[in-house]
Amino acid sequence: MGSDTKTPAIDSNLEHQIAFARHNFDNHQALIRACDTKSAVLITIMVFLGASVLQISKDAAAKIRWHPRGMALLSGFFVAAAVALFVAIIRAFITVHRVVKSRGARYYMAPLPGRDLLWQEHVLLHGNNTEYFEAVQSASQATILRNLTDQVFELAHISKEKMDSLRGAHWAIWLAFWSWAAAVALGLILLKT
Repeated sequence: MGSDTKTPAIDSNLEHQIAFARHNFDNHQALIRACDTKSAVLITIMVFLGASVLQISKDAAAKIRWHPRGMALLSGFFVAAAVALFVAIIRAFITVHRVVKSRGARYYMAPLPGRDLLWQEHVLLHGNNTEYFEAVQSASQATILRNLTDQVFELAHISKEKMDSLRGAHWAIWLAFWSWAAAVALGLILLKT
Protein backbone atom coordinates (compact mmCIF):
# COMPACT_ATOMS: atom_id res chain seq x y z
CA MET A 1 0.00 0.00 0.00
CA GLY A 2 2.88 2.40 0.59
CA SER A 3 4.35 1.90 -2.91
CA ASP A 4 4.27 4.76 -5.41
CA THR A 5 5.07 2.61 -8.43
CA LYS A 6 2.28 1.10 -10.44
CA THR A 7 2.73 -2.22 -12.16
CA PRO A 8 0.78 -2.45 -15.39
CA ALA A 9 -1.84 -5.16 -15.49
CA ILE A 10 -0.64 -8.22 -17.36
CA ASP A 11 -3.01 -9.70 -19.90
CA SER A 12 -2.33 -13.45 -19.85
CA ASN A 13 -3.76 -13.85 -23.36
CA LEU A 14 -1.29 -11.27 -24.67
CA GLU A 15 1.49 -13.03 -22.76
CA HIS A 16 0.69 -16.28 -24.58
CA GLN A 17 0.55 -14.47 -27.91
CA ILE A 18 3.92 -12.83 -27.23
CA ALA A 19 5.38 -16.21 -26.24
CA PHE A 20 4.04 -17.75 -29.45
CA ALA A 21 5.42 -14.90 -31.57
CA ARG A 22 8.78 -15.21 -29.82
CA HIS A 23 8.82 -18.96 -30.49
CA ASN A 24 7.96 -18.32 -34.14
CA PHE A 25 10.69 -15.64 -34.29
CA ASP A 26 13.25 -18.12 -32.94
CA ASN A 27 12.14 -20.80 -35.41
CA HIS A 28 12.57 -18.46 -38.37
CA GLN A 29 15.99 -17.40 -37.10
CA ALA A 30 16.99 -21.08 -36.90
CA LEU A 31 15.72 -21.73 -40.44
CA ILE A 32 17.70 -18.75 -41.74
CA ARG A 33 20.87 -19.95 -40.00
CA ALA A 34 20.34 -23.45 -41.44
CA CYS A 35 20.08 -22.02 -44.96
CA ASP A 36 23.26 -20.01 -44.44
CA THR A 37 25.05 -23.12 -43.18
CA LYS A 38 23.87 -25.14 -46.18
CA SER A 39 25.20 -22.40 -48.44
CA ALA A 40 28.60 -22.64 -46.79
CA VAL A 41 28.60 -26.41 -47.27
CA LEU A 42 27.56 -25.96 -50.92
CA ILE A 43 30.46 -23.59 -51.59
CA THR A 44 32.91 -25.91 -49.84
CA ILE A 45 31.77 -28.87 -51.95
CA MET A 46 31.91 -26.87 -55.18
CA VAL A 47 35.41 -25.58 -54.43
CA PHE A 48 36.54 -29.15 -53.75
CA LEU A 49 34.98 -30.47 -56.97
CA GLY A 50 36.41 -27.61 -59.03
CA ALA A 51 39.88 -27.84 -57.52
CA SER A 52 40.12 -31.60 -57.94
CA VAL A 53 39.06 -31.44 -61.61
CA LEU A 54 41.35 -28.49 -62.25
CA GLN A 55 44.36 -30.56 -61.25
CA ILE A 56 43.39 -33.44 -63.55
CA SER A 57 42.39 -31.04 -66.35
CA LYS A 58 45.82 -29.41 -66.42
CA ASP A 59 47.42 -32.77 -67.13
CA ALA A 60 44.66 -34.21 -69.31
CA ALA A 61 44.41 -31.10 -71.55
CA ALA A 62 47.76 -31.99 -73.08
CA LYS A 63 46.35 -35.40 -74.09
CA ILE A 64 43.23 -34.08 -75.86
CA ARG A 65 43.20 -35.27 -79.48
CA TRP A 66 40.63 -34.75 -82.19
CA HIS A 67 41.82 -37.68 -84.32
CA PRO A 68 41.13 -40.65 -84.47
CA ARG A 69 37.40 -40.73 -83.86
CA GLY A 70 37.65 -42.59 -80.52
CA MET A 71 40.05 -40.02 -79.10
CA ALA A 72 37.89 -37.19 -80.44
CA LEU A 73 34.85 -38.67 -78.71
CA LEU A 74 36.73 -39.18 -75.45
CA SER A 75 38.19 -35.65 -75.64
CA GLY A 76 34.80 -34.14 -76.47
CA PHE A 77 33.11 -35.83 -73.52
CA PHE A 78 35.93 -34.70 -71.23
CA VAL A 79 35.62 -31.07 -72.39
CA ALA A 80 31.81 -31.23 -72.08
CA ALA A 81 32.06 -32.60 -68.53
CA ALA A 82 34.54 -29.89 -67.53
CA VAL A 83 32.35 -27.15 -69.03
CA ALA A 84 29.24 -28.57 -67.33
CA LEU A 85 31.07 -28.61 -64.01
CA PHE A 86 32.14 -24.99 -64.52
CA VAL A 87 28.51 -24.00 -65.27
CA ALA A 88 27.29 -25.84 -62.16
CA ILE A 89 29.91 -24.14 -59.98
CA ILE A 90 28.94 -20.70 -61.31
CA ARG A 91 25.28 -21.49 -60.64
CA ALA A 92 26.16 -22.59 -57.10
CA PHE A 93 27.99 -19.31 -56.47
CA ILE A 94 24.96 -17.37 -57.75
CA THR A 95 22.73 -19.41 -55.44
CA VAL A 96 24.93 -18.76 -52.44
CA HIS A 97 24.95 -15.06 -53.21
CA ARG A 98 21.14 -15.08 -53.26
CA VAL A 99 21.07 -16.87 -49.93
CA VAL A 100 23.59 -14.77 -48.02
CA LYS A 101 22.94 -11.31 -49.49
CA SER A 102 21.95 -8.61 -47.03
CA ARG A 103 18.29 -7.89 -46.57
CA GLY A 104 16.52 -5.11 -44.74
CA ALA A 105 13.04 -4.26 -43.57
CA ARG A 106 10.66 -4.05 -46.51
CA TYR A 107 7.21 -3.91 -44.98
CA TYR A 108 7.40 -0.78 -42.84
CA MET A 109 5.98 2.27 -44.61
CA ALA A 110 6.78 4.95 -42.02
CA PRO A 111 8.56 3.66 -38.90
CA LEU A 112 8.13 5.76 -35.77
CA PRO A 113 10.31 5.90 -32.65
CA GLY A 114 8.45 4.42 -29.71
CA ARG A 115 6.14 2.35 -31.92
CA ASP A 116 8.64 0.39 -34.03
CA LEU A 117 11.22 -1.17 -31.73
CA LEU A 118 12.63 -4.42 -33.08
CA TRP A 119 14.26 -4.02 -36.52
CA GLN A 120 17.76 -2.53 -36.44
CA GLU A 121 16.79 0.63 -38.32
CA HIS A 122 13.94 1.14 -35.83
CA VAL A 123 16.25 0.88 -32.85
CA LEU A 124 18.51 3.48 -34.44
CA LEU A 125 15.58 5.88 -34.91
CA HIS A 126 15.94 6.62 -31.20
CA GLY A 127 18.51 9.27 -30.38
CA ASN A 128 20.55 7.14 -27.98
CA ASN A 129 20.42 4.01 -25.86
CA THR A 130 18.55 5.77 -23.05
CA GLU A 131 15.77 6.89 -25.39
CA TYR A 132 15.51 3.38 -26.76
CA PHE A 133 15.37 1.90 -23.25
CA GLU A 134 12.59 4.30 -22.30
CA ALA A 135 10.66 3.48 -25.48
CA VAL A 136 10.85 -0.24 -24.76
CA GLN A 137 10.06 0.26 -21.09
CA SER A 138 6.95 2.28 -21.85
CA ALA A 139 5.76 0.02 -24.70
CA SER A 140 2.51 -1.79 -24.11
CA GLN A 141 2.22 -5.54 -24.49
CA ALA A 142 0.26 -4.96 -27.69
CA THR A 143 3.11 -2.84 -29.10
CA ILE A 144 5.63 -5.53 -28.20
CA LEU A 145 3.43 -8.20 -29.80
CA ARG A 146 3.06 -6.05 -32.91
CA ASN A 147 6.84 -5.60 -33.18
CA LEU A 148 7.43 -9.33 -32.77
CA THR A 149 4.83 -10.28 -35.36
CA ASP A 150 6.17 -7.66 -37.79
CA GLN A 151 9.64 -9.12 -37.36
CA VAL A 152 8.35 -12.68 -37.80
CA PHE A 153 6.69 -11.57 -41.03
CA GLU A 154 9.99 -10.09 -42.27
CA LEU A 155 11.92 -13.18 -41.23
CA ALA A 156 9.40 -15.47 -42.94
CA HIS A 157 10.04 -13.68 -46.23
CA ILE A 158 13.80 -13.86 -45.74
CA SER A 159 13.64 -17.55 -44.85
CA LYS A 160 11.45 -18.34 -47.86
CA GLU A 161 13.77 -16.48 -50.25
CA LYS A 162 16.77 -18.36 -48.90
CA MET A 163 15.04 -21.75 -49.06
CA ASP A 164 13.72 -21.11 -52.56
CA SER A 165 17.23 -20.21 -53.72
CA LEU A 166 18.69 -23.39 -52.25
CA ARG A 167 15.85 -25.50 -53.64
CA GLY A 168 16.46 -24.04 -57.10
CA ALA A 169 20.09 -25.17 -57.00
CA HIS A 170 19.40 -28.92 -56.81
CA TRP A 171 19.94 -29.38 -60.53
CA ALA A 172 23.29 -27.57 -60.28
CA ILE A 173 24.39 -29.82 -57.42
CA TRP A 174 23.57 -32.97 -59.38
CA LEU A 175 25.12 -31.55 -62.55
CA ALA A 176 28.28 -30.71 -60.60
CA PHE A 177 28.53 -34.18 -59.07
CA TRP A 178 28.00 -36.11 -62.30
CA SER A 179 30.19 -33.72 -64.32
CA TRP A 180 32.93 -34.02 -61.74
CA ALA A 181 32.72 -37.83 -61.80
CA ALA A 182 32.76 -37.88 -65.60
CA ALA A 183 35.61 -35.35 -65.86
CA VAL A 184 37.74 -37.28 -63.36
CA ALA A 185 37.10 -40.63 -65.03
CA LEU A 186 37.59 -39.31 -68.56
CA GLY A 187 40.65 -37.31 -67.51
CA LEU A 188 42.26 -40.40 -66.02
CA ILE A 189 41.49 -42.35 -69.20
CA LEU A 190 43.03 -39.56 -71.29
CA LEU A 191 46.12 -39.59 -69.09
CA LYS A 192 46.58 -43.32 -69.72
CA THR A 193 46.35 -43.00 -73.50
